Amino acid sequence: MGTVWRLQTRTDNSEGGKISSYCLENRVVAIGWSLKDEHLDWYNPNKKTEIQAHRDKIKTIEDYYRIIETNDIYGGKKISAIESLSAMEPGDFVWMRDNGIYYLGYVGNNLRYVYNPSIDALEHDAANQIEDVEWKPIGDESQVPGVIATAFIRGRTLQRVRKAYMYEYASFIYNGKPLVVNVESNESLKQLFYNCLSPSDCEDLVCLYLYDKANYIAIPSTNKIATELYECVLVNPLNGKLAYPQVKKGDEKLNTNKYIDLIKDNPNKEVYLFSSEDQVVVDTHIDNIHIISSDQLYSWVKEKIEENSFLIPEGIVRWYKLIHSSKNS
Repeated sequence: MGTVWRLQTRTDNSEGGKISSYCLENRVVAIGWSLKDEHLDWYNPNKKTEIQAHRDKIKTIEDYYRIIETNDIYGGKKISAIESLSAMEPGDFVWMRDNGIYYLGYVGNNLRYVYNPSIDALEHDAANQIEDVEWKPIGDESQVPGVIATAFIRGRTLQRVRKAYMYEYASFIYNGKPLVVNVESNESLKQLFYNCLSPSDCEDLVCLYLYDKANYIAIPSTNKIATELYECVLVNPLNGKLAYPQVKKGDEKLNTNKYIDLIKDNPNKEVYLFSSEDQVVVDTHIDNIHIISSDQLYSWVKEKIEENSFLIPEGIVRWYKLIHSSKNS
């Protein structure tokens, strides 16, 4: 089985041209550190000319590194993105965004590293390339697993996506073949479900769960306020209680101690904490701080979908049915 990668690109030429568009047009994965002329401006004219001459003769990654190490360019050290580029193999998949649309690239059998010193590649800061990549448009964020979308929030220029079953999903969506997921337990099926959800999907589910289980509804204006401790404020119209949900997707930890001051000495306030990977630390038990486990939420979603409830958003239902229809145990 191959590897799934995420390529983060940017606008990087004087005319506003995007590296992502360059990759699509040229069927490559391309990254920067391109030895652009402006990167060499701090050398004297003769030295700059000498480096430019060597630059035009680069054939291998070793040639490239020889230039940057000899001339102390980019710190004169190996570059993580270049190392990742050289680690790509035939059969790998690469996710990339261009103008809000997600593209999936397939690395073919004729892949090879090239340093492209053309004016176009240098202007885009896209000279380091892997050739033989066929790109397909997939769609907007609702069409990709949440772990793919969130992988674009931060991180390195080119990095692996290490979550389980993302290669199977990439192969499914790229080739149009049935999705086959071999799961050893219900736990792995549940985690795949959460991997496919976005952070906002998880927030929606927690709020809908609290509506269904405890009559809480969101106060719309509070959903627009950025706070560190909670997503929004919910109110129970039957008794006036307030709830403060905090939702984390992934392995970021939550600690109940951070919420004590929010609800201290006020039995009319409750906190609900959810982590898709159950990363909630309980140092002190507080009666009105509640933890929603990943099992609880998953079981509730399963129950609602199987009884054809309209409470679960359509996009989440689609992910659930895709995963469960493909289960091969």
